[in-house]
Amino acid sequence: MTDTALSEQTAEAYARFFEELQPETVRQVHDLVSDDVHFIDPFNNVHGREMVEKILHRMFHDVQSPKFKILNLMWSDGLCFMRWDFSCHQKLLGDWSVRGMTELHFDAEGRVSAHYDYWDASTHFYRHIPVVGSLIRMIKKRASV
Repeated sequence: MTDTALSEQTAEAYARFFEELQPETVRQVHDLVSDDVHFIDPFNNVHGREMVEKILHRMFHDVQSPKFKILNLMWSDGLCFMRWDFSCHQKLLGDWSVRGMTELHFDAEGRVSAHYDYWDASTHFYRHIPVVGSLIRMIKKRASV
């Protein structure tokens, strides 16, 4: 099996992992990512399987009914781009959803070596927080045409 085929299998398994994610399945991330995986999202910049596991457990602690829906997997130059919708209920925000994209890199064994999330935290998260949200809305209004 080629490295590309391994990466494609891992990407599909990774997408399923997120779509089926439950508190009791979080540890399965260890089967899909490298020991020193690099994970970045708008709130975190960490290295290592244990840290990714910690982030996922924290998500289940901080929000109710988190759900990922994977919309597409796209490939370019050995990278996989995973487009997704995320929804949950959060005490401060109520029902909340965001669309985002994840850039996945793979190691020689086909495991995820980097997971970089891209989504607009200012629009979808921070603007809903009192005071911070008012400031962000004011800045966006001044910056817009």
